[in-house]
Amino acid sequence: MEKISLEPFDRILSDYQQKAELAVSVGDCSTLARRCQRFGVEGYRLGDFRGAGYLNRYVYYSVTQAPMLIYRQKYLIPLVFRHNPESYELFSEEYRLESFFILLAWYLKNEPHKVVLQDYEKLKNKRWRHEFTVIDSAFLVFRLSEILDAAGLPLSQCENLTTFKEWNKKHHLLDNGLIGRHAKIFDEEDKKQRSELKMILQLIRLKYPNTKLFI
Repeated sequence: MEKISLEPFDRILSDYQQKAELAVSVGDCSTLARRCQRFGVEGYRLGDFRGAGYLNRYVYYSVTQAPMLIYRQKYLIPLVFRHNPESYELFSEEYRLESFFILLAWYLKNEPHKVVLQDYEKLKNKRWRHEFTVIDSAFLVFRLSEILDAAGLPLSQCENLTTFKEWNKKHHLLDNGLIGRHAKIFDEEDKKQRSELKMILQLIRLKYPNTKLFI
């Protein structure tokens, strides 16, 4: 597996101040795009974008000349991330990169508002002749860490749905959108909740192949 390098990136403006995070080296973008072809990536480009997202807490920010993957002909995935260990792990562990795209596909189908930069400036690319939607890649890395690092091991040992429900009531991995005493209760009859749990178990099984729970 070819190594992907992250380097300091300071072309981020938020609250009228320059911020510094991490970005994939431009020299490695071609390698990464080839590596991600099987997930729906069609190339990469450099470009500007802005919107409200989780790159540095949830704020409005703008980025100039960021490396971005072109995904499914209509999305741009910024290769700019928070300066933390999870960002490095995304490219050093192959199962984590695959998990990133499985997670992205689920959100785009079920909860696109959570992974699209809000109030973003649409970008136009003459070569592709499309308007692109910019993905909040920093949010996806955060959510991926919640699933794989915080929940992965205990869920890999769950014997059945009853055990999972009790665990989820305490740790709140799945949110049913309710408030009060019914919040965080997993409803196995709800198609969306079942779909999300099935996807989560798929990710966890990539890290822990002996995961017992199936749905």
